[in-house]
Amino acid sequence: MSAERTHSHSSFRRLLALALAAGLLALVGAGCGSSSSSSSAAAGGGTSSSETTASSASSSSIGLAKTKFVLHAGLAFGAFHRWIYKPIRAGDLRHPLSHKATLIKAGLAAGFVYHELGLALRDAQADPTLSKLVSPITELQTKFHDLGGGIKSGQVSEGDVTSLSDQISSVKQQSASAGHPITEQTPSTV
Repeated sequence: MSAERTHSHSSFRRLLALALAAGLLALVGAGCGSSSSSSSAAAGGGTSSSETTASSASSSSIGLAKTKFVLHAGLAFGAFHRWIYKPIRAGDLRHPLSHKATLIKAGLAAGFVYHELGLALRDAQADPTLSKLVSPITELQTKFHDLGGGIKSGQVSEGDVTSLSDQISSVKQQSASAGHPITEQTPSTV
């Protein structure tokens, strides 16, 4: 009976690892959409109108960086609160074997949040008004990388998740004070 239980436990771990890997690949693939470049706008003729076009393309890419930053941060923070913060506050992640679906969703959400924070970080680096958020977002991204491992091993504490929520609130405040409020959005599926 003990050997059967060990086999069942290892099968669950393999299934969980497979599900997490498949989910992360799907998320990374979905995030690898097309990106535009202002160099094609500047590649026109050598006239002063093309210089104006390049200048306006540069300005619009900064505007897009702000918009994309708010979008990616909103998705990351919404996914965190929906699939990690709320379940741990409810006690659903304390016993990983009794809440397998919640654990899988939390693991996928941690990967999704990590990915979206990476995109938000890239956008913050592209904009001078958001550049002060580079350090806090980098720190959050590192903590979400560690959180993914904690979720897999069942070693997530409510204090760690509450600390992450506080850091997210701080980033949201800093972004709002820079004139770019972040509205949390919950992705339809993780």
